[in-house]
Formats: sequence, C-alpha cells, structure tokens
Amino acid sequence: MGRAAGDTGKDRDPWGRRYPPLAGAIAAAAVAVFVLPSALNVPQSNPTQTLEFAPIPPEDDDPPPPEQANLASLSLGSSSTASGDALGDAGPGLPPPPPLPGGTGDAPVTKRCIGNPPRQTEDPLAPPCVAHFEGDNGGATHRGVTADEVRILFYVDGHISVNTAAGQDDETQLAGRYFDLWEPPTADEEQNSSTMRIARRWQSYFNDRFQTYDRVAHFYVYFATGDGAPSAETRRADAIDNLQAVDPFAVVLSRAKTGYDREYMETMAANGVLSFGARNAYDAAFFRQHPGAIWSYRPSVEQHADRYISYVCSKVVGHPVVDTDDETILGGPRRLGLLYTTDPSRSDLHRFAQLTREGVEACGGEFVSTATFPVSGRTYQTGREDAAALYATNNMATFQQDEVTTIIWAGGYETDQSKAAGRLGYHPEWVLAGDNESEGNWNASYNDPETFEYAWIVTHVPYRGDVDEDPCRQAINEADPGLGRDGSHACGISRFYEDLRQLFTGIQVAGPRLTVDTIDKGFHAIPPLASTDPKLPACFYDVGDYTCIKDAVAEHWDSQEPNPNGATIGCWRMVEDGRRYLAGHWPGGNIDAQATATDRCNTFDNNAYIV
Repeated sequence: MGRAAGDTGKDRDPWGRRYPPLAGAIAAAAVAVFVLPSALNVPQSNPTQTLEFAPIPPEDDDPPPPEQANLASLSLGSSSTASGDALGDAGPGLPPPPPLPGGTGDAPVTKRCIGNPPRQTEDPLAPPCVAHFEGDNGGATHRGVTADEVRILFYVDGHISVNTAAGQDDETQLAGRYFDLWEPPTADEEQNSSTMRIARRWQSYFNDRFQTYDRVAHFYVYFATGDGAPSAETRRADAIDNLQAVDPFAVVLSRAKTGYDREYMETMAANGVLSFGARNAYDAAFFRQHPGAIWSYRPSVEQHADRYISYVCSKVVGHPVVDTDDETILGGPRRLGLLYTTDPSRSDLHRFAQLTREGVEACGGEFVSTATFPVSGRTYQTGREDAAALYATNNMATFQQDEVTTIIWAGGYETDQSKAAGRLGYHPEWVLAGDNESEGNWNASYNDPETFEYAWIVTHVPYRGDVDEDPCRQAINEADPGLGRDGSHACGISRFYEDLRQLFTGIQVAGPRLTVDTIDKGFHAIPPLASTDPKLPACFYDVGDYTCIKDAVAEHWDSQEPNPNGATIGCWRMVEDGRRYLAGHWPGGNIDAQATATDRCNTFDNNAYIV
C-alpha cells in the first residue's frame, strides 16, 4: 500500500489513523505499526470517505483533509466532529437501554469516545470514533433491522452448573426457552442464569458505547435443545425456530460449545442472518461459501495452521531436544510424534491435524509415531476414568516405545495424555497448537505438573494484562461495577466480549444502511497493519477472508507459578513477553532461544467442561 514520501506509518494507530504530532512522538515508541504487503483491496463503492481521526465524512461545506487514512470508503452517516470529551454517564443501567444523552452547542455528542485520535471505547481494538449521528438510517434495511432497533440473538448451550456471586447456577432447566432482555428479569433467570445476567450488562454497555445510528440493539437469549448432546438435526431445528420466534439480524454463538454449530450457521446464512462467535475454527472455504454472513474473531483453520506449522518448521524441525529432564534424549535429535483428536464434532481439528502433518513433512519433519484421543474439550472424563486412562496410557506407552522426544499436539484440549505420561515417568517435549481452551491457565493446570513442565503452545490469544487492564473486565465493570464474581465469569466461561465487539464494530463501520453487504465492505476497509503491542492482535480482513486475527504468540508452561487469576497453580509464560508474529516470521533458533524464566504470564482463562 503506497504512502506519501516520508510517511513511515509509525505515527498511525492500529486502524491507520495518524496521531497528532505530539501524541505521535509518544505513541510511535510504544505502539509503532507498519503496513504489510497485502492483496487487500479497499472497497471504493461507498460514497463517503474516512477522515484521519474518525470514520466520519466531512460536512457538505468542508473540504477533505489533504491526506486520506488507510481506513476509507466506509458507508457512514453525517456526523459532528468527534470528540474525546463526550458527555454522559456510563452507569450500570439495565436494558431496555436509556436514551443516549444529548450534546450541547453546535457539535452534539452522544457517545463517550476516548483517546487521541479518538476511538469508540478504551479497548485498543475499538473502531475510530463516531460520536454523533443525525439523519436517515434507512429504516428496515435488512432482516432483523428497523429504523429503531436491530435484533441480536444469543444462542446458548444451557447445560452448565456453576457457582457465581449470585449463587449456584443451573441452566439445565432452561433448554428450549426464549428470554427477551428488554423485559424485566424473571425469577428463574435471577436464580439460575449468569448467562442472562451478563448478557443484560452487555446489552447496556454496547448500546451505550458503540454507534448504532439511532437504532437500539435488542438482545434475546435462547437456550438450545439437545440436553448438552446436540446433533446436526437439533441445530438446524433450533435455527428454524429462532428465525420464526425472533427474526434476528445476527446471532452470537460464543456459548454454543458442544459442536455442530456449522449446521446452525449454514441455516441462518441461507436466511440472511449473520453469525458471530462460532466456538470452533473453520476452513476458509466455509466462510467463502457464505460471503459476509459468517464472521470469526478467531483465525480460520488454514490461517492458524500456517502459523503453527511455520513455528514447528522454524523452531522444532532440525533442532536438538532442549526442554526435558530426561538426560537420555536431552541434546539429541528430535523424533516427532503426532497427537490429535478424532472427536466427531470437531471436523476443524481433523482438518488442522491433516494440514499439520502435510506442512511439517513438507519442511523436512518426520513423524515416527501417531496417536489419537476420542473426545476434545474435556477436563475430566467423569464416568469414563478407566477408559480414558487406558487409551491415554496406550498412547504414551507407544510414543515412549517409539522413542518420541517431541509431541506435536495438533489441537484439542484434554488432560489424560500428560497424566498417563506422568504415570510412565515419560517426559517428552510437548508443542501444542492453541484451540481457545488449551491455552487457558486454569485448563492447563489440570495436566500432570511434572511432565507438562516441558510444554509449549502457539496461540492467537493476546496478552490480557492485569485484571483491571483487560478490556473485557473494564467493559463489564463499567456496565455494572457491582457485578462481583459474575464479572470474572463474564470474561471467563461466558466469553461473549470479543464476539460482541466484532459484531458491534461491524455495525458501526457499516454505517446507517445496515446490511450484510455494508458490514462486509466496512470490515474489508480496515487496513492490514501488524501489531507490536502484545495486547493488540493484528486484526484485518484479506480479500475473501472473514476472520479477524492474523498473528500468534508462543508460550511455555510454568507448573510452579500461580495463575494470575488465582485459584490454580501454573501459567503460560509468553515468550518475549508476548511479542506477536505473522506466519513465516518467527525468530531463529530453538524453542527456548527467546524464552526466559521470567517471561510474564498470560492472564487468559477459558474453562472447559467437566463431563
């Protein structure tokens, strides 16, 4: 992407906005960014253009600035000048959201943007500020959209039982039921569902902070049928029922955690409904089959595989064993074993394992042994302990007999493998591919501490910072400072935040005429910038691409360090304190070349199920 002479890009933020001179000098040292070579074509069909500091077109009588930012051609409505000193009280208020506060003077402000240049919220991935909208939003521009509201449905697997600040939750009683979050809470909601307590806060927060062009986002929650064991048929049946009962514009599937969400999303896409937050990763072809209808914060299978394979090829293949206490293999040549799941509900991991094998073998790696496990995403195999111990013991005994020094674990969370290795006194190196569960400190702490001490992982998850620095925790605390332990739950088990942020970013960059096409054009106008901030993943959308994160970080397990979030022992330490890399750009040397014993711990937790 071209620039004017002398424009290095280092005075631009992750959205391509130029910092003012003084702020730029400060920001360049901390969060310098650069433009990557890319085939990204910024859409040119929308009539408006984005200014340097915010995606707001000029007033009719105002000339455009002399230079244009990378974020251009978004379909956005007329607005006053963005301001970081917006009026209004955050307040925890519960939906239906109160009317937005009015501004004063000639430049009314209804959104409390922040920063210089201003962005919509404190989150560094928040879009450029649109502080005020006044005009025609087009009315009923799409299914689930009117001039006054946009309907959003949470599709939830309701079969959990957890302790929260509000008491013991039991959402197993809610299967097949709808809840309209504009209505007052029901008695069983307050008693049994942290999901809805949290969703109400998110409804308040995202309406308050993001620009929705005179529409209010109206949230619904539906608890899936299937008793925790869905099938393709139950997912499709739920989708048809949801279309008839709610007629949503978009669905959020962050808590559809037990598989077959593909069938649900396909049914929704065929009926013009957008999907965000699929639990599993999907191949790029799946997204392209439904262009603009299915979006993911997480990378596609191929994108994640590219980063993992490039790490294994550059940091593992051809290097000696360095991370084990077994003196018989330490310093010797690596012998690779491939471990993956055959879980029938995880076709994404089947594909990932296939790509991993092909990619590692293509760069000269050789797998001397292979093993599988039948169920992914489980901490304990309750009721199946003997069977779990048997297959895991057989796996590790085979690897030990075949003299495997380094296990290439191609995704799928499970703890029986390390426990079996521990029982056998087998201490190989483990190199895992993150799957949004294995990289959680809480989840990983259930592995055998002695053998898992030699584990490494490649993950898209960014550094989350201390609790008070985590954008999710900041947002939920703003929505309700008294939420207590439900606040931790909101940013742990009920991981809605990233998916809602992506959805509301899409609504904002789409502009007033909200459709699948305008969201597609808005997302694809985001500039392809790499990140040098551990908290900030590179997020942009290439041509024919509908997933956000484009980079990854390597981490190593410390079985003795307490989880920064408390309660468990063990944490994933981020190599180079969380420096992020695009595929093919990993630094040279072995897996331990850039790591230290004092690398900071990530604070990511995403609890898996215990079944």
